[in-house]
Amino acid sequence: MASRGVSGFGRLWNRVSWTLFKYEKVGADEVGNKYYRKLEKNLDGEIVEKRFFKPPERGVYEPDSLAPEWSQWLRRTRGEVPTDADIARGVAQRELFRQRVAELDAEDTRHRLQERAAGAAGAPDMGSFVQQITDQYEKDKPQ
Repeated sequence: MASRGVSGFGRLWNRVSWTLFKYEKVGADEVGNKYYRKLEKNLDGEIVEKRFFKPPERGVYEPDSLAPEWSQWLRRTRGEVPTDADIARGVAQRELFRQRVAELDAEDTRHRLQERAAGAAGAPDMGSFVQQITDQYEKDKPQ
């Protein structure tokens, strides 16, 4: 989750790391990923913000482990660092979406079974259908 209530040592480290390396920790998530922002100069000499994260284990990265809110922040589709409330709201929305998809799948399966049951009982006989068409053609055919 977003870092709130950072200890005195944590604030000191953020200040030192900002002064020396121009980066600061902006948050962490429940998986253990840590998110940072860093100021760098680009080729034009302008100071730009770089955003990155460090996974909990060095060299081990699971793309699915990033929360969508943090992914949005990293890709700059979100301007501000996600708050705990933003992340909780996103989790709730994704759970509602999963429930709705499950309901729709169940409804679709039920509908298909009903169609299959109705089709097996009252399926048209293709032989008689072709015979009716042939008879009608012969009847309407000019002599």
